[in-house]
Amino acid sequence: MVEDTCTDDDSTKLQQISEHLAELADDGHVQIDNEYQSFYEWMRERGKSHVKEDRLKDSTASNYISRLDQLHRCAISLLDIENEVTIGPDQADELLLLLAKDTITKQNGEPYDSKRKLSDALKKYFEWRYHTNDLEFEWRPRIKFSDGNHTSAAEFTYEEVGRILEVAQSHGKLPSYYETSSEERDRINGLVAQRLSKPKETVNREDWRKADQSAKIWSLVSVGYDAGLTPIEVSRARVSWYKPEQQILEIPTEAASKEREKEIMSLSDESDEAMSYWIRERRHLEKYDGSNRLWLSREGNPYQSGSLCRLVRKLCDEAEVPYEDRPVRWYSLRHSIGRHMKSDGSLSQTNDQLRHDTYETTETTYGSSAAEERRETLNKSRAKAERAAKDPNYRPYSDVDIRTEFGEAKETAPEDAITSTDDGFHVNAHVKDTIENRAQITRQLLSDDEPSPSSWSPHSV
Repeated sequence: MVEDTCTDDDSTKLQQISEHLAELADDGHVQIDNEYQSFYEWMRERGKSHVKEDRLKDSTASNYISRLDQLHRCAISLLDIENEVTIGPDQADELLLLLAKDTITKQNGEPYDSKRKLSDALKKYFEWRYHTNDLEFEWRPRIKFSDGNHTSAAEFTYEEVGRILEVAQSHGKLPSYYETSSEERDRINGLVAQRLSKPKETVNREDWRKADQSAKIWSLVSVGYDAGLTPIEVSRARVSWYKPEQQILEIPTEAASKEREKEIMSLSDESDEAMSYWIRERRHLEKYDGSNRLWLSREGNPYQSGSLCRLVRKLCDEAEVPYEDRPVRWYSLRHSIGRHMKSDGSLSQTNDQLRHDTYETTETTYGSSAAEERRETLNKSRAKAERAAKDPNYRPYSDVDIRTEFGEAKETAPEDAITSTDDGFHVNAHVKDTIENRAQITRQLLSDDEPSPSSWSPHSV
């Protein structure tokens, strides 16, 4: 396979095709190598948008080449093709069929987790051939694959999210007091003093024990849930992405997974608090010296998909959230906020927060939402999660607001809000003090028709 060792500079020179493909192609390997080079250069010039002449990142273009190399080998090995230099549209459809049947697998024999990525490589390949006049029509795959991460990662319930976030807040330990150098101990004394609100010079070993808690995992998991961060985005996250004055996380398109064009994610009040604690804390930690990465693992490395999956499962163990019979991964947090935000907010808000390119991904709906509006929805979701974790009898999905004739969302009136009298009944209710509501109440009081108790419901101003 072609190794992804290129950097994101202006270079458009691609290393050669894999030795395996060159061996299978025999005399045609030089021509294939030239074809791949032309394809690669096109992607680096206008591969993201042919019309706007917007280029793909070097790493993204290299990944397309690597996957195409895999499929090209399969085409030569498994299909009866006359021209081994190029893959034809019919051969592409056959390859996708073999991929769907798991005839094409990984080297260890396991099915591919994300077949969509291989299909996308073929689509990009034929897009190049069409726009360079090599094909008369644009190829459309007969088989469509969804993202493997989306279909294979389990979702958490409200209660489970609440419990996971709760243990994440208390997760994290300071280094051992006796295993730190004098220089590092002095730095951490400053952190302990800050946590306990006491002078740094008075900090002792007992204070370390009291302050033995870090905000790193709390901020990582809380923001990861709110913003639906993918593993690669956690790995690339920078301190500058966090905008405390706006209470948002802003991911540049070039650093986002799939180069998502939507860059702004709202953060709940809890995530904003966690980030505030963490930004202050990380300044005292030696491994962040000279680094602008937002989170680093215990070993001082950027988080990877495997380490994030292990973290989520560890938190599940602490929170007593079962995962033995379902695929719980880091992506489970992203899928959970997507489900919960769609339930508590709108499809438009969910689309913006998860930064999907089209509404077909979130469902076919159009619209837009403000960051402030999404923040309120996030806070509502977090409140439900916290309540579900504490109250086993709470049913978050049945807690649905209804609309009254005054246009305000409120719960149905409790039985003791309506009491009978000799003249009829008495209703204890609060309505928003507006001219319209006053006029409506006056019309009902002057009306000959008896008002129905069901038309009244309590509302806190």
